[in-house]
Amino acid sequence: MSSIGVPNRIERVGGLDAAGWADLARVLLAAAVLFALLITLTPFAVTFSGNIDSGALVNQLGYSGLAAAVIAGHLVFTERYVLASLCRPTWLLMFAWLAASAFWAAEPDNALRSALFTLLAMLSVTGVLCFPKDPRAFRIALLLAVLGALLLSYFGVLALPGLAIDDGSDEGGVHAGLWRGVYSHKNVAGAVIGSLFFCGVYLWRCGHRLTGIAIALLSVVFVLKTGSKTATLLLPMVAGIVVVLRLFAGRTLLALGILATLIAMGLLTLGTVLSPALNDILQAIAPDTTFTGRMDLWRFALEVFQGHEWTGFGLNGFWQTPAVGDTERNFELSWDPRGSPNAHNGYLDIAISMGWPGLALAVLVLVIMPLVDYVRTGRDLESRRLADLFLMILTYLLLNAFLESFLFERANPIWMLVWFAVAGLRLLSANRVRPA
Repeated sequence: MSSIGVPNRIERVGGLDAAGWADLARVLLAAAVLFALLITLTPFAVTFSGNIDSGALVNQLGYSGLAAAVIAGHLVFTERYVLASLCRPTWLLMFAWLAASAFWAAEPDNALRSALFTLLAMLSVTGVLCFPKDPRAFRIALLLAVLGALLLSYFGVLALPGLAIDDGSDEGGVHAGLWRGVYSHKNVAGAVIGSLFFCGVYLWRCGHRLTGIAIALLSVVFVLKTGSKTATLLLPMVAGIVVVLRLFAGRTLLALGILATLIAMGLLTLGTVLSPALNDILQAIAPDTTFTGRMDLWRFALEVFQGHEWTGFGLNGFWQTPAVGDTERNFELSWDPRGSPNAHNGYLDIAISMGWPGLALAVLVLVIMPLVDYVRTGRDLESRRLADLFLMILTYLLLNAFLESFLFERANPIWMLVWFAVAGLRLLSANRVRPA
């Protein structure tokens, strides 16, 4: 069965026959694709421009090649009804709106390429979930990819410090000495490797004690060394929420608790620039909080956004375009928005690009439906552990998205992990193990 949602018994024979070699190929292909998506196609790059550089040849060839390999793998390995479960109407509608927004962007050709490579990267993620024959094979693929990404980042810190450790040249020295590993920025490293911590917990729960503990510890140390406050604070918070509610409440209450946490995070971040009352609450809890100047950036974006609420500016049509660059410098702002690559809030950036309808679709696809999928996953032990893994990764990154922007960025490994969790919960829900 080519779905993580339905565990199969593995027949054990003395050697590898044709079926054994096919199973090995499936594991290795899944591990290779996940490894590539985790470290990006340009590891140790010291700059990152998200979807703006979607015309880069390495990205065109790389993501096209990954998608081609995954499509071929699906044709050979994946059952048709598993593929059918991935053709979710709301997902298709979300991508259709994403693609449509490219036509009214500042540079439609670049925006269309960006939309296409976003789809190719999302398609590649599905191979990681579908190719392994059963949960045991999936764990092997996950272990290989995660351990490979961690070790490569640590190798960079030890052997290539000029690339893997921030020298502070881009931030006036404030980030000097902070680790970023194979990633372009400490905040990207913090979010990705923080997610790998949950993979270590999952592997430990499934009996891979030593490797699970090793991955979890290596991840925690690295996250601390990145200096990313968001990633560091969210790690114990998410683990605590899921573990406590999982032990003392049912799935429905856990899903509702996570939804409430996301709403509260939204109100205390973006909500504070829309409501003086919410800002007063925030300042009472944490005086002088500005989220490192992000609140000024959000105010600027929302002001310019007026009049474009239903369609947005189009994909890649706002930041680093004349829509922002032609505005006058406001010296009262702590940041100059004309040089910002994004809003540092993934939800606001979706609204700016695709309007309020696009944001509503994104919340439905990335928040509501995955939580419903989690409630509907099978009751067997394998499904429960996998569902918990996907839920922790998704919650961790959706909370992170209130202070960073990476949603629907095809070249961003954080987005790859978001979609990994969303698609994983969908497969578990749609292909449940039912009692005999």
